Amino acid sequence: MTDLKESTLTAAGFRENFTPEPSARTSPHWLLATAFGRDLLKMRLRQVEPQMDVPEWRYAEYLDPELERMVDDLGLRDVSKPSTMWQTLKFMKLASRSMLALSRGEPLPQWSHT
Repeated sequence: MTDLKESTLTAAGFRENFTPEPSARTSPHWLLATAFGRDLLKMRLRQVEPQMDVPEWRYAEYLDPELERMVDDLGLRDVSKPSTMWQTLKFMKLASRSMLALSRGEPLPQWSHT
């Protein structure tokens, strides 16, 4: 292991001793900032972690790391944020259909990953 007090710390030594914080690596996924997206992620979190207290209506910021994990669990990391009113309406419809599918134990409808 490389001594961190060395003045000749190499790139390999830095990688060996550096662990980025999750908050420093990325900003929250845009789904966490939308009501429909957040509700979808909370619904999935309730299924995956039934013992966890996930409030139905209340905003709970402490759940953000777990909801980020649900973005990956549902395979929605690469879904682009809607930028027009039409895209937003399509997103709301797709999120609603996805919540219905989750509640029925069915596969999620196809999301476009553009």
